Amino acid sequence: MLVEHNTASERPDSHESRFHKEEFPFFWVVNVYAKYTQQMEVELKKIDIDLSRFRVLMLVHQYHRASISRITEYAVSKMPTVTKIVGRLRDDGLLTTHVSASDGRVTEAELTPAGEAKVAQAQVLSKKVFTKAFKGITPAQEKKMNHVLSLLLHNLDD
Repeated sequence: MLVEHNTASERPDSHESRFHKEEFPFFWVVNVYAKYTQQMEVELKKIDIDLSRFRVLMLVHQYHRASISRITEYAVSKMPTVTKIVGRLRDDGLLTTHVSASDGRVTEAELTPAGEAKVAQAQVLSKKVFTKAFKGITPAQEKKMNHVLSLLLHNLDD
């Protein structure tokens, strides 16, 4: 469902201070994220992982070897939470962990062959959600959206 967006200045008799959720970008961000999360959880349940484990697996897959602190940063999670998730994935045989050769204080995670297979399964399932979400959206629109969202994130990081 598409919603017409009107600004307060376009409505001569409107109350500019009135809140309209449809004109608030974070309304859309939160609702898109909630819908994405629901649909991803349904898909990932088919291969016995949840969204948190998916995020960690995908980050380790992307970097081939990732420190717990890097995973924490990019998964937007807390260190104890990521440590528990990595431990569970290790116990499930999907990851191995070891001390970094360059810094003995750093623990790194790598995918096992079973982890690589789980990532491949997850990619097939997640592609269904992404294809559905981006139906009718051009690559240029996707690029612009990513750019605007990155600007919002940067502004909030200041």
